[in-house]
Amino acid sequence: MSYVYLICFGKPIGNPNSRRGQACHYLGFTSSSLKKRLEQHKNGQGAKICRAAVFQYGRELKLVRHWRNGTRALERELKRRHNPKYYCPYCKKN
Repeated sequence: MSYVYLICFGKPIGNPNSRRGQACHYLGFTSSSLKKRLEQHKNGQGAKICRAAVFQYGRELKLVRHWRNGTRALERELKRRHNPKYYCPYCKKN
């Protein structure tokens, strides 16, 4: 089974003086086990932004949403929308 998943860092990482220089989410795709993929991100074997969130900024990675039977096309569509806060329950509160 494949998944598209959304990870929230809890607090933004990056340059606080730049509106576009910060990130609070990572949207990814895996065609294998979602649990194993999340462990890879937490251990520094995933995307660079997740590695930075964990090791440079000390953030906990929280899986906030996933789409079963997700495709690369769905991942690209969600990334094009540029609004992961819409899907994140932690960020909707803010």
